[in-house]
Amino acid sequence: MIVPNIPELHNLVAEGLPGVPDVRSFEVHTTLRTFTTVAEWHLPVLSPEEEDLLRRSAVQHLPTPADQYELSSPERQVAEALMENARVSLTDLSHRLGFSVATAGRRVASLLERRMLYLRTEVEPGLLGLPVQAQLCLTVPPAALGAVGTALSVYPEVRYCAAITGTQNLIAEVCLRHEADFYRFLDDRLGGIPHVSGVATEIITHAYKRGFVVKPLSATS
Repeated sequence: MIVPNIPELHNLVAEGLPGVPDVRSFEVHTTLRTFTTVAEWHLPVLSPEEEDLLRRSAVQHLPTPADQYELSSPERQVAEALMENARVSLTDLSHRLGFSVATAGRRVASLLERRMLYLRTEVEPGLLGLPVQAQLCLTVPPAALGAVGTALSVYPEVRYCAAITGTQNLIAEVCLRHEADFYRFLDDRLGGIPHVSGVATEIITHAYKRGFVVKPLSATS
């Protein structure tokens, strides 16, 4: 869950979740640091030439994003429109917001260049031939959190990895082709990383929502 501040998290935990029918108990952990995110997940499904074309088309020399930046009213309108439909054309965007096409294009480019907006394609792992998805909750000594998180994040199977609060203080999501590959990941990949003193594994049978997008019931849609 993403909330703007601690009071909103309190309201969600105290009033929101208890009001969901049939919820009998829940645990809340705070994400302290991400080592790799879904937006950074990379699989070798493109040729080197295709990857090069994509990288050369990206915005170059991105600045470091400001800790806090107040969007102007027109910028917020553009951001909200793209959050609703990131595929909207500049022509439709200009008609909706009352800008010229050129102005709409400049505002979108400015938000991207200042890293106030990120474009992300959400692909169901099953469509990439990775139907087995699992979550790992690891117990790691505090002094080794950074080393273990960094080591896990370089593996292509790891879709997400973060340090969290709680007795199990590192979480990772992996995507694989078969249950046998999950065993090999635990044995070879995870087994080769020192300082992991405990692990709890869970198979993800269905993702109801990813990246703010509600997913259909079909596991491969």
